[in-house]
Amino acid sequence: MATSESSDCFGNVRAIARRDFFLRWGRRLAGGLLLALLAFAAYRFYGAWREKYLAQQTQEFFEHRDYQSAVLVARHVLQLNPNNLAACHIMAKTADLAGRGEAVSWRQRVAALEPNVPDNAIDLAATALRFGQIDLAHKVLEAVAPSARASVKYQQLAGGLALAEKQPELAETHFVAALQLEPENPQLALNLAAVRLASADVATNEKARAALALLAEQSALRLEALRALASDALAHNSRVSAERWAAQLKSEKGATLADTLLYLEATQKTDSAPAALLEGQSKANQSSAAAAGLITWMNRHGLAKAALGWGLSLPKQILDTQPVPLALAESHSFLQDWSALQAWVEGKNWGEFECFRLAVQSHALHHLTTADRPSMESETAWHAALKATEERADRLTAIAQLAEGWGYTAEAEEAWWMIANGNERAKEALEALQRLYKSKQNSHGLLRVAKRALELNPADLVAENNCASLGLLLTGDNSARRLATRLHAEHPANAAFTTTYAFALHVEGRTGEALKTLETLKEAQLRYPAIAAYYFVMLVENGNMERAHSFLAPANKAALLPEEQQLLTAATRKLLVHDSQDAAKSVAATESSTD
Repeated sequence: MATSESSDCFGNVRAIARRDFFLRWGRRLAGGLLLALLAFAAYRFYGAWREKYLAQQTQEFFEHRDYQSAVLVARHVLQLNPNNLAACHIMAKTADLAGRGEAVSWRQRVAALEPNVPDNAIDLAATALRFGQIDLAHKVLEAVAPSARASVKYQQLAGGLALAEKQPELAETHFVAALQLEPENPQLALNLAAVRLASADVATNEKARAALALLAEQSALRLEALRALASDALAHNSRVSAERWAAQLKSEKGATLADTLLYLEATQKTDSAPAALLEGQSKANQSSAAAAGLITWMNRHGLAKAALGWGLSLPKQILDTQPVPLALAESHSFLQDWSALQAWVEGKNWGEFECFRLAVQSHALHHLTTADRPSMESETAWHAALKATEERADRLTAIAQLAEGWGYTAEAEEAWWMIANGNERAKEALEALQRLYKSKQNSHGLLRVAKRALELNPADLVAENNCASLGLLLTGDNSARRLATRLHAEHPANAAFTTTYAFALHVEGRTGEALKTLETLKEAQLRYPAIAAYYFVMLVENGNMERAHSFLAPANKAALLPEEQQLLTAATRKLLVHDSQDAAKSVAATESSTD
């Protein structure tokens, strides 16, 4: 019994010891966890406080115009939190002020982080427009809620976009709306007067000029008003007025190189031209940008030789700084001195302008092609130029425009397609390609453009119809027929879609149904040249020769693609054959009756 009691006693002691051990370590563990949680909370609190503090600091730097410090702090904030709204705002604003294209992507991020703030969308559209991304600006403005459009900021921007899209009447509507919201705002009055200079109404023009002349008396608006008046006078070939306004403009304290060039334009055909050019040169020799601008102006006004001489006399620091070397390369090109042009660019390194140096070298080599110097060298330089763009849309656009200016259609096409197959500025590239293909009457190219446009925007009805009509014209495939059928079913009142659907029926051999479909249009619509051509072809094919005669004249006025012209030519021959056969029958009948 003693042994048993002793064992129980020891067991109890061990149990108590274990309990005490676990309790002691449990308290320690709980305490450690509590300390860890407190430390973590403190760290989180400190992190949040630090992010807020730095965001406030970057805003203060920006307000004090210390943009470099503002950007440095904003970048640090974004390392802590990539979605910090204040830092993204600062990055967008500073990039905008510096004229850097990345401003667009920062504006897009701000708009995505705060999607229900209309000002963010309007700022994005404004920045996109400033950097030439008209499609993006249009898309963003269209998405602004109607309730948010009753603001001066929106109406001004919408007016500017309309001008960029060459819709002056729409621009005027927006500027009128803006002025109604703030009738005492002179800047809005100036915008409206400037756009009314393009009015077809003489009285409206004169009223706009008078308004601008009054606004030019206000120091804050003087430069803008004088620019509008000088440009308007030049556009209307009023040389005396143009020189008067431009002379005042270039003498203003805030006048730019563009204002000096406007004065040169106004005086070019007057006795003041030599003195004006000397004055322009004395102003432009202080910076590479100004010098390049003047050289470019001289190149394009028949003064390439003088531009080259003056440019080469510039201080070395300016002469060697872009874009002066590029502008002087253009001088050599205008003078068609290909050997000098090749020597000017060969073996150089133009840094971020390298793609342009290689393009210019390709241009020179193209003209220096001989049996000893094959065209392969020019092609190699061209593809090196494309590669050196690093697929940046702005550089590719410039390269494509250079190629077009030099008359190299294939090279321009290649560069435009590199842009069109991307996302940035793709629509602009497709518009350029469409223009190229129309000028060359390249139907297959136009179909390719339509298909890419539809990939970019499946809701583009014009692209859909182009895919259908060109597909029917070139291949007559089933997908084009189905597309034409659907478009007509969904939009039966659209004359262009109706014509495409009728042509689909004609291709299937259902010409009678095609004519019935076309004849749902009004007679005036049937006589539109583009529609009349298809209607004429179907009338002849169906044997309606008498009615076909009255549509031949409008059909011949249509601007047709080669494949369309073949259809029209074949139908015209059939009509002529029919007419000659009828004439022969008539003669035979007359002779028979005489006998």
